[in-house]
Amino acid sequence: MLDVQNLTIEYTTAAGPLRAVEDVSFTLQRGESLGIVGESGCGKTTATRALLRLLPKNGAITAGRILFDGDDLVRKSDAEIRRLRHRHIALISQSAMNALNPVYTVGEQIKEGIRAHTRMSDQEARARCVEVFGLVGLEAKRLDSYPHQLSGGMKQRAVIAMALSLEPEIIVADEPTTALDVVVQGRILQRLRQIRERISSSMIFITHDISVVGESCETIIVMYGGRIMERADTRSFFRAPAHPYSMGLQNAFPSIADIGHADLVSIPGSPPDLLAPQPGCRFRARCPFADADACQTRTPPLLQVADRHWAACWYTDQAAGFRARARDHATWRKAAADGR
Repeated sequence: MLDVQNLTIEYTTAAGPLRAVEDVSFTLQRGESLGIVGESGCGKTTATRALLRLLPKNGAITAGRILFDGDDLVRKSDAEIRRLRHRHIALISQSAMNALNPVYTVGEQIKEGIRAHTRMSDQEARARCVEVFGLVGLEAKRLDSYPHQLSGGMKQRAVIAMALSLEPEIIVADEPTTALDVVVQGRILQRLRQIRERISSSMIFITHDISVVGESCETIIVMYGGRIMERADTRSFFRAPAHPYSMGLQNAFPSIADIGHADLVSIPGSPPDLLAPQPGCRFRARCPFADADACQTRTPPLLQVADRHWAACWYTDQAAGFRARARDHATWRKAAADGR
């Protein structure tokens, strides 16, 4: 249903052009849930907001195609994109408070979106609002509440209801549970899974938390420095990550299976400066397994390592040994000490 091909996005800045996304390709099947993970600034939000042409004024798609049911969204006019947003591809934004207008009731805001894309009467739109509020576990009377009268979890559910109101084919969820406590986060994730199954929508889940992807998605993409480092089905990714960055991400998050048995291992260093990208692998400066030859001079393509599993690393044949060494703090400390 969605086919992103060689997408490149640049921002114009006072310091020069910044290539935030470079040569990114992925597909999304009907009914599939895809998770895109990575540290802040890796390009995951930029890449997915480009689907809706919601880049800031200084951002532009400079290469690539975004095919939705065969139509290239990059070439569509602003009017055509406005007709597509919310109706066919909807966004659940990261900050529910910023997504809601404080001077209108929540119900009026949802109705506005429904009536902009359909010929429903005011009464029919209200009935639809009641229905989607029921889907996300909110009482109908809350439609008459203003955003400040709702808790953080309730506001987030209202934003989810808004995105679901027209049963779009694709839902883009940008860090929808980041500001919520663990209990509310768990409930919202469970509700999203139930809703996705009920209305048969596909979902793109953007997050820095790989545990959320493990719980909610069938496929995972790992981004770093504007590029894809790894793409795999979720089970294969968690069982046998093939890129050193993915190994670092997994070791930096707690695992229920390893409670009391394994320490969290952080990745020293900072993401690369995309205003002045260096040749070679984007992760090489922080990678404990990088060499001075291929890693520093040539950009690795995505290489297939297993069925439905690809990684952008020159040494995927050594991944098993890397995984064992990546669990040791000393491995990463040595890379940091070497100044890579």
